[in-house]
Amino acid sequence: MAQDSLLQVSPGLIIWTVVTFLILLVLLKKFVWGPVIAAVDRREESLKAMFDEAGKARDEAGKLLEKYEQQLAEARDEVNRMIGDGKSRAKKTADELVEKARRETLDMAEKAKAEIVREREKASAEIREDVVRISLKAAEQLINMKLEDAEHREFIEKAIAQIDAEVK
Repeated sequence: MAQDSLLQVSPGLIIWTVVTFLILLVLLKKFVWGPVIAAVDRREESLKAMFDEAGKARDEAGKLLEKYEQQLAEARDEVNRMIGDGKSRAKKTADELVEKARRETLDMAEKAKAEIVREREKASAEIREDVVRISLKAAEQLINMKLEDAEHREFIEKAIAQIDAEVK
């Protein structure tokens, strides 16, 4: 019999079961589902905020990366320009040094030529002087008389000038 009472439908028990279930639903909604749903909503909002922040951070990082890449490209351009300037200055300096050395060499060669001409003329003058003296002494001994030194010198210088003109 105890089993029969469980299987029988009792309208009072159904009403109390439904009332209890509805009270339980109201209590669960107020004290459990409300806070749980509010917590889930807050969590959803915080996740959305984190995703938004992550998106902003990604966009900002992309902008910073572009900025740094641009700065790096500008720095490379600047370095290449500086290297080019250095090379051109070095080439210019080298060209100036070569030109200066060439001018100095030409100047030294001209000075050496002028010195050679001066020394040749000096040696030629000394030889003439020696020839004049030797000729005077030889003429003096040949003639065995002493003529005026100035006349002999003039005569010999003319003769040497004639010989010089013929040789040149």
